[in-house]
Amino acid sequence: MLVVALFPTPSHAQAPSCDVEFYSMNDITFYNPCSSSSCSAVNAGGALTSPGPSSLIGKDNEEKIWNYFIARGLTPVAAAGAMGNMKQESSLFDPWAGEHGSTGSLDKSRMLTGFGLIQWTNTDGNPQGRRYGVMSYLESNGVALTPSDPSQTDKALLYELNYLWDGEYKSLTWQEQVNAEQKIEGDASKSYSEDNTGNGSAMVFHKLVERSGDGTAGKQERIDSAKEFLDKYGNGDMARGSCGVSAGGLSWEQAVAAAKKLSDNWDTIYCGAGSIKGGFYCGWTEGYCTAGAAWLMVTTSPNPGGTPGIPNGVDVANRLTSQNSDVYTSVNPDGSNIQPFSIWSLGSGGAEGQPGHTGTIVGVGEDGSIISLETNWSGAGKGATNNYLVSTNGHKVAVHQYPSFEAFKSGHNGYVYNSMATPKDASTATEMSKKFAEWLGQ
Repeated sequence: MLVVALFPTPSHAQAPSCDVEFYSMNDITFYNPCSSSSCSAVNAGGALTSPGPSSLIGKDNEEKIWNYFIARGLTPVAAAGAMGNMKQESSLFDPWAGEHGSTGSLDKSRMLTGFGLIQWTNTDGNPQGRRYGVMSYLESNGVALTPSDPSQTDKALLYELNYLWDGEYKSLTWQEQVNAEQKIEGDASKSYSEDNTGNGSAMVFHKLVERSGDGTAGKQERIDSAKEFLDKYGNGDMARGSCGVSAGGLSWEQAVAAAKKLSDNWDTIYCGAGSIKGGFYCGWTEGYCTAGAAWLMVTTSPNPGGTPGIPNGVDVANRLTSQNSDVYTSVNPDGSNIQPFSIWSLGSGGAEGQPGHTGTIVGVGEDGSIISLETNWSGAGKGATNNYLVSTNGHKVAVHQYPSFEAFKSGHNGYVYNSMATPKDASTATEMSKKFAEWLGQ
């Protein structure tokens, strides 16, 4: 199953917390950000154990790092706290940054000289310490230690973030504690050797990861930088996460959050009383792209009990338009009438009766780009500009971004576009967006 979204690059209008009128006037389906649910902007972190993204998204390193942390499940407060520390260490978030402003020798065994985003350093007389570890990790993942080669910079950035996440100690060592902090502010005079629980995300990250020799002034700079990042990113779509779904559908960050939630909570969604299609997909680990289509139909439909049975993927869209004409209509050949939460079908040669593949459109944007989220698909999308893959207990969910409707139609090797069912009008699509916002914020 594929979930697709077409969306424009967001312009982040600033709004006071909980301002219902603002969200209404700006064409945003409101979901209360003051609630105590996971939709709260402060508490919007997701599962921390999902695989990392296969590529980075953003106009510069700073935005790419923010998007990485949010996609992996950090709250905005935690992400900002981490980034406040990283700015102090590597200034412009340069993965090649060397201590004291010099990339210097790329000798992995060099002592007492920091390297990279958090200035990993060999200390205590150990030439195979933290600096050695991160540089070896980069090389083992195909990154050439050549700062002069621009093609290596994004790769170095991605794999340094992966190393920070769980590569250095092969487990999560700081994320839960930093995510538990409800604020950035803290006492900068407190030593990292002390218990910093409750001392703000910047200082907790400093204790668990950085452990620098900064005095009070230096640590205060980390806190101040963190607050700037939260102010810069924390009021827009990236921090709002599931709290607001625009009339055009989901953003990339929301699609990633939905993929993680679907994969992480598969047994709850598909098994037991009240589950999707009466538990039909409960034991699934491979196959059944229709599982995702069924989930989206039931989750967003104005009449969940009236959704039809799910046939082979190639037949789903036509079944919807013929049996649910009060909700769906056929999409024009050029895609000009696509609404959010449309459902499409692909087939081998396009003939009905074949297994095929199916998914949904969850957003329509002004620039014509498309984001897909699909079950039972683990590879990159052909022609996709961004890809994100997650597989919790074998439940594969993928998110892809395509530059256009035409690119999406040819984005699956071995399949051809067959048909698409779209909500019959904008009001129906808006109601579906509201229901999806509620699901994502639960």
